[in-house]
Amino acid sequence: MNIHGEVNNQRRVESVKNGRDGGFNYWKMNYRTRLLRTLWMVPVVLFLSIQLLVMDIPPKSSVFLLVLLLVTLVVQLIYTYFKWKSERQTETH
Repeated sequence: MNIHGEVNNQRRVESVKNGRDGGFNYWKMNYRTRLLRTLWMVPVVLFLSIQLLVMDIPPKSSVFLLVLLLVTLVVQLIYTYFKWKSERQTETH
């Protein structure tokens, strides 16, 4: 193995130790990966929102659930974006 492979391998081990592995455990991800995962949820929330409007449930319930879904998504996007920016600034300094 060459020196570059050893350096990359060492970085990988350090990133896993620091909880920066982008695996399936949400709580061990860095904020950039969390933001990307949250962005992938936008189409899911849009699909669920459409389903809520089409389903035969009381309008008050569907509007409540729709607002709950959208507000939760927007708050999570904003929070993870600012945490990612903060995390990126601390890494560069």
